[in-house]
Amino acid sequence: KMCSMVSCNPTSTAVSQGTDRYSFTMEGETPRKKSELTQWRAWLTVFGGALVHLTLGTVYTFGNMSPYITSYMRHKGHDITYGTSVWIYALSIIGQGSSMYFGGILGRVIGPRWTTLAGCLLSSGGVALSYFTIVNFYALCATYGFMFGLGVGLAYVNPLSCAMRWMPSHRGFANGIVVAGFGAGALIFDQVQTAYINPSNLKVNDMREGSCGKTEKYFAQEKLLDRVPRCFLLLGGIYAAMQIIGCLFIRNPPNHEAQSLGYQQVEQVNTDENLDDLNVPVAQEDDASREPATRYQVDLNVGCTRLRAGPIRYPPNSRSFFGEDMSPKRTVFTWLFANLWLSFLVNGQAVAYVATLYKAFGQSRNVGSDHFLAGVGTVASPFNAFARIFWGFIADRYSYRTSMLIMTSICTVLLSTFYFTPNMGKEVYAIWVAMLFFCLGGNFSLFPFATATTFGDKFVGPNYGLVFSSQVVAGVLGASLTSNLICKLGYAGLIPLCAGFQFLGVVLAFIFPDTALPSKASNLPVRRLTSQ
Repeated sequence: KMCSMVSCNPTSTAVSQGTDRYSFTMEGETPRKKSELTQWRAWLTVFGGALVHLTLGTVYTFGNMSPYITSYMRHKGHDITYGTSVWIYALSIIGQGSSMYFGGILGRVIGPRWTTLAGCLLSSGGVALSYFTIVNFYALCATYGFMFGLGVGLAYVNPLSCAMRWMPSHRGFANGIVVAGFGAGALIFDQVQTAYINPSNLKVNDMREGSCGKTEKYFAQEKLLDRVPRCFLLLGGIYAAMQIIGCLFIRNPPNHEAQSLGYQQVEQVNTDENLDDLNVPVAQEDDASREPATRYQVDLNVGCTRLRAGPIRYPPNSRSFFGEDMSPKRTVFTWLFANLWLSFLVNGQAVAYVATLYKAFGQSRNVGSDHFLAGVGTVASPFNAFARIFWGFIADRYSYRTSMLIMTSICTVLLSTFYFTPNMGKEVYAIWVAMLFFCLGGNFSLFPFATATTFGDKFVGPNYGLVFSSQVVAGVLGASLTSNLICKLGYAGLIPLCAGFQFLGVVLAFIFPDTALPSKASNLPVRRLTSQ
């Protein structure tokens, strides 16, 4: 519960009344320097989260696996095309969006480590089971799609929330590093998949009637196709080993290290009391010639947290836009939640298209060989990973609104021109794919950051799960548009349609407030603690 807004004197240390005590961080006083051990623990938590996300981010390898999976199943007599195989990816996103909220709740019950491990084993198990289910399209959708996505959702948010708690002054940067692992998953595993399934760089050699009666290109080489099921076993084993190692380092900061991380503990007091009961005099307004007084937020759980004067920006250690931690039940009834939810929905259309069809689009336009197109995904992965750190840093430095406006505007321009890139050469095509991943990857650092800074840290796991639930709708919408409209519009119509969705993201970012402080903060009383 927020008690008041105060302006602290540099010589003050505390104000007491009886046995109750309020503690404040003084103006001009720097927080106690982190111990070397605490720094190591913070970075190990970030490392563990990034390692786990490296395996979860293999959802982005579906664009690379799609030609192999579709070719294998067609070879076995299943009548599927690239358009229908998109449902596998869509179900993985639906599973992820369905379970992420429960991952945040479960993390508060059994702890972030065990929740993350449970999700990891579910995701890697889904991949391994696909060795058996690839003989049936619906069964494959259940394992490589929905089951994998459920595991990703359960495991996704707790490494982020732990990292942000260990680095409260750099939350955007910390969660950017963790989700950079998610973006880098395709960097490694695109090459693992292609090297194992197609080591000889064989080309698609089977021209078949695909979506809407149009000709599509597939692999028909027996040796190549026989490796597809075994690849699932290889990937599942690698994922599980990496996930177990990463989970060993995931933990919340213990109470005895909270102060060295910048959190200030205060003793419990009667919540009916206020600063007037403590005989704290009201300060006169500062002389206009002086610097504005530094304000502090007094909270019974966190202590005295610095709020910067001047332009309203989110200060690293303050609570949230609303001045308190918002529970999920309260969060869903705010217009800011609706804005974030809709923004993630429309941005997710571009994410789904680029992640699933960039390779099939390149093959349809004869951009290059299979190894070249797999290499495009590999080159794009570092851009995807670095984008999450970069956009998180920009959000820390400026605001969510500013960074999201820049990112969505660039992405809109790139999508509007993507269809013409094969005509300008395969190098231009590769650059556009890399830049698209650079922009789209920022969604996964900016939305957790916006959730924490808008609704507070305490419920960031379940609250971000609610925001991410938009991807359930995004997955269904994206797959429906791709499988149905590709017949009528083709790539020439689908790509501009995705650009239109991205433009809606620009509009939603524009109307989001460029502030993360309580709107009523300026109306709260300003008081100064004087030394005795």
